[in-house]
Amino acid sequence: MSHLEDYENNGIESDLLLRISEGDKVAFSYLFDMYHNKMFRFLLKVTHSESTSQDLVQDIFLKLWQNRERISEIDNINAYLFRMAQNHALNEMERFTKRTLSLSESHLEDYVTYSTPLETLISNEVKEKLTEAIKKLSPQQQRVFVLHKEEGYSYAEIADRLNLSVSTIHNHMHQALIKLRHYMANTYTNLLLISITILSCC
Repeated sequence: MSHLEDYENNGIESDLLLRISEGDKVAFSYLFDMYHNKMFRFLLKVTHSESTSQDLVQDIFLKLWQNRERISEIDNINAYLFRMAQNHALNEMERFTKRTLSLSESHLEDYVTYSTPLETLISNEVKEKLTEAIKKLSPQQQRVFVLHKEEGYSYAEIADRLNLSVSTIHNHMHQALIKLRHYMANTYTNLLLISITILSCC
């Protein structure tokens, strides 16, 4: 029986963690082999991207090695690693949300151009959720946002059309963007939290 099988079958991890805390790279390699595939499969269910999941696993173990001096203090390495996986998945979704839903001066259709599997996974929901978010704006903010983002009117043209000052139009747009960013960020963070909770119970 190999050393790895002995650790897996008997659950003797305290000595392994102690060795890692002392800088034993062989022990760390054993730990990596024990958990790599399980963590990869878990993250794959969340991200639907093999490359993203692989990168997250590598990042998790890199951080674990960098902080190896305290690893022997961990009571349950399995729970600890999967908690790290959850946190990394949340951070990945947060980065994606900020990048994709920045609501800059581009047109609405620009928000649904995706390249990675994770982005493709939720692309069908983006327009629906964004439309839902727009409906939660005040009537005046809705009008300004739709005229500017969807119909392409300038602030000056909207001001003339609504008989308001350009500064008022700018303020309505600014407030609308703040509300939309907040709504969309919360929406996708909550979706990921729900998915992680479900997967953690499996």
